[in-house]
Amino acid sequence: MPAKLTLENVSIAMTTVIIHQTHRESLFKVAAMVMALVILQIIVGSISIPDQLNHVKHYLLVHSFMEMASVVICMMVFIIGWNAQTHQLPTGFAVLSIIFLCVGLFDSFHIFAYVGMPDFFTQNDVQKHLNFWMSARFLAAFGLLWVVLSLSSRKSSKINKYALLLPFLIFTFSILWVTVNHQDWMPNWFIPGQGLTSLKKNLEYIFILTHFITAAVLFLQLKKPQTWSSPMLMGAVIVMALSELYFTWYTTMTGTYNVLGHFYKVIAYFMIYRAIVVESLETPYRKLEQSQQTLDLAITASNTGLWRWEINGGYSYMSPVLKAQLGYQDQELPSTYPALSALMHPEDSERFLRHLKHHILNNSDDVYEDEFRLKHKKGNYRWIYSRGKIVFNKKGEAIELIGTHTDITERKFKEEKFKSALQAAPNAMLMIDIHGNIVLTNSRANELFGYPENALIGTPITKLMPESSAKHHQAHVEAYMSAPEERQMGEGRFLFAKRKNGQEFRIEVGLTPIETEDGKYVLASLVDITERIESQRKIEQLTNYDALTELPNRELLKVKGEFIINQAGQMRHKVGMIYIGLDRFKYLNDSFGHLAGDAVLIELVARIKPLIKPTDIFARIVGDEFAIIMTNVSEEDMARLSVRIMDAVAKPCNIQSDSVTITASIGIAVYPEDSKDYISLLQHADTAMEKVKEIGRNSYLFFSKDMQIRTSRALKIDSALREALQKQQLYLHYQPQVNIEHQKLIGVEALLRWEHPELGMISPAEFIPQAEANGLIIPIGEWVLKTALNQLRQWIDDGYEPIVMAINLSTAQFRHENLNNMVSQVLHEVQLPPEYLELELTESMAMTDPEKVIGVLDKLHAQGVRIAIDDFGTGYSSLSYLKKFNIDKLKIDQSFVRDIATDAGDRAIVTTIIQMATILGFNTIAEGVETSSQLDFLRENGCHEYQGYKFSKPIPPDTLAEKYLQKNSG
Repeated sequence: MPAKLTLENVSIAMTTVIIHQTHRESLFKVAAMVMALVILQIIVGSISIPDQLNHVKHYLLVHSFMEMASVVICMMVFIIGWNAQTHQLPTGFAVLSIIFLCVGLFDSFHIFAYVGMPDFFTQNDVQKHLNFWMSARFLAAFGLLWVVLSLSSRKSSKINKYALLLPFLIFTFSILWVTVNHQDWMPNWFIPGQGLTSLKKNLEYIFILTHFITAAVLFLQLKKPQTWSSPMLMGAVIVMALSELYFTWYTTMTGTYNVLGHFYKVIAYFMIYRAIVVESLETPYRKLEQSQQTLDLAITASNTGLWRWEINGGYSYMSPVLKAQLGYQDQELPSTYPALSALMHPEDSERFLRHLKHHILNNSDDVYEDEFRLKHKKGNYRWIYSRGKIVFNKKGEAIELIGTHTDITERKFKEEKFKSALQAAPNAMLMIDIHGNIVLTNSRANELFGYPENALIGTPITKLMPESSAKHHQAHVEAYMSAPEERQMGEGRFLFAKRKNGQEFRIEVGLTPIETEDGKYVLASLVDITERIESQRKIEQLTNYDALTELPNRELLKVKGEFIINQAGQMRHKVGMIYIGLDRFKYLNDSFGHLAGDAVLIELVARIKPLIKPTDIFARIVGDEFAIIMTNVSEEDMARLSVRIMDAVAKPCNIQSDSVTITASIGIAVYPEDSKDYISLLQHADTAMEKVKEIGRNSYLFFSKDMQIRTSRALKIDSALREALQKQQLYLHYQPQVNIEHQKLIGVEALLRWEHPELGMISPAEFIPQAEANGLIIPIGEWVLKTALNQLRQWIDDGYEPIVMAINLSTAQFRHENLNNMVSQVLHEVQLPPEYLELELTESMAMTDPEKVIGVLDKLHAQGVRIAIDDFGTGYSSLSYLKKFNIDKLKIDQSFVRDIATDAGDRAIVTTIIQMATILGFNTIAEGVETSSQLDFLRENGCHEYQGYKFSKPIPPDTLAEKYLQKNSG
């Protein structure tokens, strides 16, 4: 339920909101007293005063006593307020003291001038003492308002009290002089038999109003704390207003109203006195007592003991807390040095006394600090941290030390644990203070920097840095300490350290801020990353560089190439991409082995490197292919470098006591003419290089658009080839193989053909390399074997005489582990004797891995299959291996046959091959025979067989059967 709304609740709520908490307690006390006086005045004002009370007995004595009390209080207010500036009170109290000095003087004059008292200079009467009375009331009312307003203005100004006192005294004694000498100058205040004049009443009402205004100003000041009692002063002016109200009621000078008015005035003056005296004298002592209590509680709670050491007498005081730290009651342990020395650890006693005396003798104004061990009552030792300062007398002589003892045993225990953990840390650890000095190290740090144990303690951390880093390090320390955080130091830059011998090395630093009772520190974890950097360098070398030639690899070339092209685009420079392919390097590798091939690559790279500018990039793409990126060059520069590279590559290389010559085919693409990006630029240079190989090798070509068209055709062929078998687009033609002596057909060579519905007839020279690259050569080769043997079976079944079917093997087929089984299975399926099958492999295939080739050939020969070496003379055959091969025939390459009629070199080669084959027991067959002169030369030199357009081009099986096959006579 909501709280009941009452006047009391509203009053409390308003008080809570607008009155500062420092005034609440005193305000309620003052309010209660004022309320009691108000109630009393209401009661007195509401009843009829009997006549006997209008003439109080012994009134003169009562009046004099109360007025004297008022005067005494005024003098006390003056004395306290006059000296207010020696206390922390506003200067307005000095003004208040002067006002009440004058009020007290007027009240004194009022006493002396009262009727019945001895004459005061002149004859005493009612008008005379009222003159002094009204002067005092005027000064009190308006003087208090002035003081309160000045206190609320918050403007601090130094005043000359004596200069202010003078005009007030002049005013006071002027009134005295006028009253004594010229009373007729003053107005009438009282008419006997009638009572107070209207002037006096009206002035009293003005005084009352002024007092209430003053009270209102004081009430508004209750919202803020004051250095004096605002509630008490506010209550005083309200009571003074009530007092003035009494003095408007009386009709006789000796009545009850007069007595009560004076009584209220005494109470009001006393409240003013309390407002000043309590705040100026009692409050400071009360605050001091509270501070002492707070200090005692803080010292006890913090387990900090106090001590005093007299310079000439040792300990003169040790607090109970200090003794309790050692397990003793206050009375059990004397406050003397001998008593404490008896408890001190033997290792600490002499050092403690020496340190203390040294501090005293130097009259040091610094803080004395020391740590030592004291024996607990139970027998164990406690670590004590002692600190203090020297107290000097007025002569500047040291008279005593005052300080504290703190039990730091737990902290020491934690420090030892921390040190042990630090020593066990796998990294080098350093603790550094806010000044950049080393305060703690572990053994790993000493070993890392080459210093003995503890040699680094107290030294600046810059001792372990190169001079270039040490210069600005203190600024870094201060910046870090202002906002400490756990982090890696020096991220994004190299950090170096320096060993004792001056050697600099790379480090990684982790920082951890530590805040202890002693202050702030930084714990640095250091790792020597020299080996890691070297490992990273090696990893980067392996990742981005070719292991054999140490050139950038394809991935690094891409990164650098994209950067170079991006910059060239901004600078509007040309970039040249030179793509180098070594000609027939595979044959060299197959003939002499990979180690010999690697040696040739290393030598060729060493020849090319000096030809390239430092700003250009020379990289190995793969195998025997390389690329060079040239920056800010012309086409002439690219062509000139290409020629120089070809010349360098063409110099003979010595391999196993043989001299071998390699040539290079080079393709060139230019940014931005040929491409706007790195990938396309590299592809276009590669395309140009392949074009050079097609047209004869050992040259260079710039990329052109028609090359791109050919590349696009190659992609289409690759895609279409995957469906060629399924869609039955492949078929075979057969070229007759003829005995030279008898001109009789003895066999045919199966040749693969492909007619695509969109691309038309596609040459084997185009699609066979594609099939080898994408792996389709295996299923295509198997299809060729089955189709050709099935055709031979069909001819035999049709009654034709059996002939030999020659079929080419690709490299992938020959290396396939299932070759022997596949051949055996197909022969079995078509029911043909193996001697009708002749498998052809190229010379380079045979020399790739001769030992393995011997094994494969032996298995095939064991089945009865014939073996022929195709393209003989184009590779690097070794006679020692050739004689070990189970082969039946050497096939002379058409490149030697083409010019034998006119070229003496070709004639010599062909003659040598025929003679060598005869010696080894091999038959020979020449391919590409087109003219009678070629045929005559071959016949004259003992060649056994030939094939070529001289006899017949490759033809379909039906045509071949019709024109050349002989029916079986049996």
